[in-house]
Amino acid sequence: MNKYSLESFNSTKKIILIALIAFSNIAVSQVGPQPSSFGVWDRGEAMNIKEYPFLKGTSCDFSWDEVEKSPGEYDWSILDNAVERAYKEKISLYISFAAGPKTPEWVYEKGVPKVITNATKNPGAFDHYPYYLSPEYKKYYHRFLTEVAKHISSFSKEKIRAISFIQVKTGCTGDECAYKGEPVDAIYSLPVKSAKWREFRLETFALHDQLFGKKSGLNISMLLNNLEPQSKDGKNNFVQEWDWATKNLKDGFGIKNGALSRGHHLSGEIDAVNTFLPYLVDPKGVTLFRRSEMDQTWTRPWYQLNVQLNFYWGAINALNAGQSVWDVTSGALKVSKEQGFDYSFYFFNKYAGQIHPETATDAFCALHKGLNAADTKAYSEDTYGKATHGNIERMEKITAEYAKYGAANDDKNALKMGQVKQRGNQVGFNDAGWEIWPDNYSRLLYQIEPDATSIPLWRVGGPITTTSSIYSRFARGFEHATGKDAMYFKLHEGFSKDNKPKVMSITVVWYDATEGSKWKLDYDAGTKTMKTAMTVTGKGDKKWHHEVITIKDAVFKNGGTKGADFVVLNADDKDDIFSLVEVHRGEQELPLLRPQEENRAFKGSAKGTKYGKGENAVEGDKEKKGKRGDKEEKREKRKKDKRNK
Repeated sequence: MNKYSLESFNSTKKIILIALIAFSNIAVSQVGPQPSSFGVWDRGEAMNIKEYPFLKGTSCDFSWDEVEKSPGEYDWSILDNAVERAYKEKISLYISFAAGPKTPEWVYEKGVPKVITNATKNPGAFDHYPYYLSPEYKKYYHRFLTEVAKHISSFSKEKIRAISFIQVKTGCTGDECAYKGEPVDAIYSLPVKSAKWREFRLETFALHDQLFGKKSGLNISMLLNNLEPQSKDGKNNFVQEWDWATKNLKDGFGIKNGALSRGHHLSGEIDAVNTFLPYLVDPKGVTLFRRSEMDQTWTRPWYQLNVQLNFYWGAINALNAGQSVWDVTSGALKVSKEQGFDYSFYFFNKYAGQIHPETATDAFCALHKGLNAADTKAYSEDTYGKATHGNIERMEKITAEYAKYGAANDDKNALKMGQVKQRGNQVGFNDAGWEIWPDNYSRLLYQIEPDATSIPLWRVGGPITTTSSIYSRFARGFEHATGKDAMYFKLHEGFSKDNKPKVMSITVVWYDATEGSKWKLDYDAGTKTMKTAMTVTGKGDKKWHHEVITIKDAVFKNGGTKGADFVVLNADDKDDIFSLVEVHRGEQELPLLRPQEENRAFKGSAKGTKYGKGENAVEGDKEKKGKRGDKEEKREKRKKDKRNK
């Protein structure tokens, strides 16, 4: 342990001991956000809950330099107002307290080195940072955190319960790096994977746990970033942070992972899903919750091609990854009512809390196929070329195999981009990609042998336009000519507990392409042969329809053909198309959740704006312009609240 760490450790022990004595009379029975609070949250902290009833929670992001402008003098009005609002409006709240570049200037006067980086001149960059390992910095930073905890402990138990979690920000914003860019003076360098930075982070984690976690009596969960349960490519990236969290935060914790809710077919999706999904949906052992955010990605060119459609598939993609909290920027919330894509928010709310199959009320399977060029088993290098992210020719060859089903790549240059650049600069829909999710998107409902029994479809009805239906992006269908005439579905094994008849409702979203076409739905009723629940005949109106059936004697214990709970079957030689299947436990709830009938063209940002010069120059771009907009709204709201007092 270096000199800085030893001095800080001794100081921290004293702070924690004092804090624990002060908080010893507190006993609040809350551990982390409850699944009932999972869903869409207000990232801007400024929206009227009555106008946006789908909001489940909000944030309170206050910085050290706002609270302690002078040494030892604290202004808690920001935190007090946020907690009071959450308590009165019966919504959840998460808080974060930024330090790092938001350190008060007086701290530097106490001897903390001021660090300048080569990114200072980039748009939205911070002017300077503290040297985090300085004993003076740790002394005052730890004192600040301790005072935050002491102040929270002064709230009533009911108000403390309104605080769902704390997002831990050890460095520069929630990206968990020390600096944006490299220090001009190399002596202050703290690479994100360095031992020194890891030691500082773990020390800060431990302090948060002592001050806000179970040991303090506050029982407020932590949300962490940059941690993972296993190494990648033989590199020990953030495994130590994961080991610390699973050892010390036994009641669970949150992870920050935002890319999947900002779009679909983004590079690296597979790893982002598979790494954490076992801890998020039907978890065994440690249980996580996962926060993501929608920043200004929705104003970029790709999103503006069809805003409603992109929000919908962003929500679907996030749910498939086990996302819990979708933190949405105020700009997106405002236009959602005008443009009608708030349906995506309600859909996300419906499924975000469906974690445990035994108690889940709903399950879905959104039919989809992604052409993952990194998969050498499905697409051999001998046939399609070398599997590298930059090999556009390989991706084009793979896509050509599915062109007859509507697959295409509208922006070939974006095929080789990382997901951050994709979000900002992509200008078309791509059906191939690198490590994109290849299968259906689902939560507790799965299709059996999808490629062997049905065909994948893209761009149903023709090229995607600003007014295309949200369902037209991806689908699956029958292909009678090749014997693909059935889609078999099964629920998670825990969803149906026994062989007794149950009431289950099923919704099937399908495209009525051909007049007179027929399909039916058969289900497992515990008998030798499956029973037919409904038969549907097409009118050929070229529209998407929702067919709903309530089954009174559903057994759903995988007793049907191929172990299915129910099957969508072709009833003639015409091919039908389907996009979404949902199952609800019990009678179908009313009113039915439906998207708007007509998908209106968006009038806001027109073609969208790409990243500006230097905007994406540093890792972990937060799209500063949009974030500044949210913060300006927060400041205005706070001023208004003060005037109204």
